[in-house]
Amino acid sequence: MKSTDSCHDCDFLYQRLRQQEETIAQLVDIIGATNRRVHELYQRQLGVEHQFIREHRSPFTASS
Repeated sequence: MKSTDSCHDCDFLYQRLRQQEETIAQLVDIIGATNRRVHELYQRQLGVEHQFIREHRSPFTASS
């Protein structure tokens, strides 16, 4: 009877482990997608800042 309990415990632990592996894989995917989006937004922000600076240069700057 003890061996049956051990098999049940092993099955339960195996299923829990699989669930946790799947959850971790999903979280890694979410983090990767979030990091890509943050990078895209950062690059876009840099472009907007550079464009703003070009459009709003002081008229008192010396020209070369």
